[in-house]
Amino acid sequence: MTDSFFLGVAGKTFLISLGVTAAALVFGFPLAALMWRAPAVWRSPIAIVVLSPLLVSMVASSYGWIVILGQNGVINNALIALGIIQSPIKLLYTDLAIGIGLVHVVLPFMVLSLVAALDRIDMAVSEAAASLGANRARIWWHVLLPLCVPGIGAGVTLCFSLSISAYVTPAVLGPSGPNFITTLIYQNFVSLYEWGAGAAMAFLLLVVAASAVFGLGALTNLLAPSRRRA
Repeated sequence: MTDSFFLGVAGKTFLISLGVTAAALVFGFPLAALMWRAPAVWRSPIAIVVLSPLLVSMVASSYGWIVILGQNGVINNALIALGIIQSPIKLLYTDLAIGIGLVHVVLPFMVLSLVAALDRIDMAVSEAAASLGANRARIWWHVLLPLCVPGIGAGVTLCFSLSISAYVTPAVLGPSGPNFITTLIYQNFVSLYEWGAGAAMAFLLLVVAASAVFGLGALTNLLAPSRRRA
């Protein structure tokens, strides 16, 4: 448990999960704002598009990314056609592929959490800020974003927990061999029959995920507008 190989895999898992969570927040906020501001007739179609990753099994969506990220996939062919690259670049079976696949999986959870927070905000709040001279950027940064802290906390907690415990996406899209803590646990249980080591790694993963959930919950409560006013 203290050897450099295990610590390297565990550290990479933690960093990829953090990056996936940050990317989901960056891409999820515009989608949530679009759903929040959209007329009622458009909210359902947008919601279906946002939730579409959850309508397909994780295995099928991961193999779909193989078609997109492969040497002769959609991205490489588009980059070559545009003259940006001369030969295919390696996208598949990399840490980047794991990150892309995980963002695709966890993004709906972030969007739904943010939409739930935005729906609790009275439209009159932003209208009042605009009537006082605040432009759209200042309204979002100083008024709406602080009010979304509970939704951000919920989304970040969900996305990080789902990312750090994911198995299918790293196993299908990642480099060969144990490339994620979950694939390392699987290898110890199924291939090496090192059940003790596998159980210890699984328990450590549980402790890290639980600590992250409790820590993010405490941070969300600390930064929530109601607590800051108290």
